[in-house]
Amino acid sequence: MVEHIVEAVHRLLLDNLPIRTNTTPSGWRTFNCPMCSDQRKRAGIIIGGPKISYHCFNCSFTTGWSPNPHLGRKYRDLADKMGADAKTIHAIQILLMQNSELLQNTETNDYVYNFKTFNTIELPENTEMIESLPDSNPLKKYAESRGILGLYPLLHINDISNRKRIVVPFTYNSELIGWTARHINPPNKATPKYLHNMPSGYVFNIDAFANNDREIVIVTEGVFDAIMIDGIAVQGNRATPEQAHLIDKLGKRVIVCPDKDKAGVELVEQAVVLGWEVSFPEWHTDCKDAADAVLRYGRLATIESIIKNATSNKIKIQVKSNMF
Repeated sequence: MVEHIVEAVHRLLLDNLPIRTNTTPSGWRTFNCPMCSDQRKRAGIIIGGPKISYHCFNCSFTTGWSPNPHLGRKYRDLADKMGADAKTIHAIQILLMQNSELLQNTETNDYVYNFKTFNTIELPENTEMIESLPDSNPLKKYAESRGILGLYPLLHINDISNRKRIVVPFTYNSELIGWTARHINPPNKATPKYLHNMPSGYVFNIDAFANNDREIVIVTEGVFDAIMIDGIAVQGNRATPEQAHLIDKLGKRVIVCPDKDKAGVELVEQAVVLGWEVSFPEWHTDCKDAADAVLRYGRLATIESIIKNATSNKIKIQVKSNMF
């Protein structure tokens, strides 16, 4: 019986999806949000067992449902905007109330997506610590020149094809769940700068902020930037819905420090929608990101400048981002 009720609630949205939707590797079905003027498919629905969640990165409209006797106002509004029949919406409300005893163990009407657990993996064969290499080794010299040696456990793969790659392990709940391998000097365009084994929805260094009393978390695009300022990285110029929820779940003040290029504007726009602050420190023109700033000003001064220049004022953010 419960399965029948769950399916009926889900169908209010699923039966009214646009013809053209995209599906991400993690299962989000994305499309244009019916609650705003979105034309870039920045809204998404995901189902996890009996639970369904919706989020739009353009207007921040968020809702969902997990088994309980009530259908939240936002969920009903979304179903209506998507084209669900008013009588059908009302009939499902009645169905839920009639089966309240079966559905009484739920805590909230608007369910927020709970993240899947990440699978643990093994490191590639012949992986060794970079710090154990001779000082003359190109990988060790590169890591030292970038200021990241000793700040994070960096690795390398001891074989011919990958000997010029720095491997950064990814952990979640203290378990290894992925890695990225950066080539320090790609010989040609056919050689990828990065090789990844990264699960969808992962936020680099998120473990460092779980269950501690730090009030601020700084979000960067790249892994090296995050290492340099002890922040977290979304590993790109846009956070996925899973990453955004994982960051918000920390319950901390979130400050985005974007790269100073056109690609960084997208992360800035997303930060505004999500209610995160954005920082535009007045660094030297040679500093295109946080890692460059640490090399010029030092770690503490860079972190202080990011926090000092953080703002949630949408007009200021728009003006600053237009300068990229």
